[in-house]
Amino acid sequence: MSRSPGVLGLLLAAGIAPWSPLLAQGRLVGFNSSTIGVMYEAWSFSEPVAQPTISGGKDVLVDHVSQLSFPVAVKIPLSESWTLDVATAYASGRVVLSGTDPELGTSEYRLTGVTDTRLRATGRVASGVSLSLGLNLPSGHTSLDAEELSAFRVLAAPPLSFQVARLGNGFGGTAGLVFSKQLGQGWAGALGVSYEMRGSYDPGVLIASLSSPDYSPADALRFSLGLDGLLGESGMTLGLSADLYPSSDRLTASNLQSGFLSTQLGPVLTADWQLRLAPRGFRELTLYAVDRYRTNYSVGSSVTGDISIPQSSGNYLDAGIRSVISAGRATGVLASANFRHQTGLDADNTIATAGIVSGALTLGLVRDLGRGYAVQPFLRGQSGEISSAGESSTATALSGGVTLGIRF
Repeated sequence: MSRSPGVLGLLLAAGIAPWSPLLAQGRLVGFNSSTIGVMYEAWSFSEPVAQPTISGGKDVLVDHVSQLSFPVAVKIPLSESWTLDVATAYASGRVVLSGTDPELGTSEYRLTGVTDTRLRATGRVASGVSLSLGLNLPSGHTSLDAEELSAFRVLAAPPLSFQVARLGNGFGGTAGLVFSKQLGQGWAGALGVSYEMRGSYDPGVLIASLSSPDYSPADALRFSLGLDGLLGESGMTLGLSADLYPSSDRLTASNLQSGFLSTQLGPVLTADWQLRLAPRGFRELTLYAVDRYRTNYSVGSSVTGDISIPQSSGNYLDAGIRSVISAGRATGVLASANFRHQTGLDADNTIATAGIVSGALTLGLVRDLGRGYAVQPFLRGQSGEISSAGESSTATALSGGVTLGIRF
């Protein structure tokens, strides 16, 4: 079936998300759905990876990292045109060192808690026009002690791609509009724009020596262009987007000699491609690729002004194939392969800015239990090379979990 411009607009307004086999057999509107899951992820390194301490004066060696998370999501149809999504999670992360942190006197860091709660309402306001409104409620804590901050600096690292990257972002809101139009037989296009406003908060130990500290994350402006249509019996989606930051991350305090410290992020450019094939015997077979390029950023203060940081740009490529093979009326076999290449940022030497080249295999089941229930267990193995500060190490990851979906 061709995808109508209204449906494409809703997809762009809601954001491009991985396909969910748990909900694939349900109706498009008219039911409530919930998912709850548990996921365990663990990374280990052949050679411990160096990470600066909180003060930056010394290095510690990270031996292995793990996280146990419990994501929860609820989708509620408000009308024929509007839906409300609510999502949150609980996560417990652990970073084990090879040796002892000389500043904290511990050989491991832990970070545990509930994340922020995200609410999003999405719907059509006119023919070919969709609106998305979102709120980030600060249920996750942002003020971390020294050990929690040390754990966060590793658990939030993009090369490790944990299910829950951080607990709290502070209060925030997002508004977006998408304009969609039928372009011809079986094809539709959409243009979207959204603005995200982020509130300020006290980041705690990060600036413990400062008086009355306040951290204000940068607002974000996104422009998106989407194209969706048919190629024979297959379907293709192409998305292009640009993220701009009209303001800067700013740290202020009454006893900060320079008045404030700031980081101005450069534009982020993203291309997203999907090809949905329809061979016999498959519930889904999709080829995909996402490439994201981050341009250089700058740092500054009221004294120095903005200073561009060389070698602070990076490219992030994620490509692969995912499938659900029919194994009976109520069962599907989930199988996927994934390749990642992240260049990292040469301007810094932390795990958060490390580069990685890795491949992953995932196997699982998609089982319809009847009465609106579905369950999806999976196992994933990943192996590659992580590099930081001129050093590299073989990195391996094992993860597994199960998701329970309910339609009612």
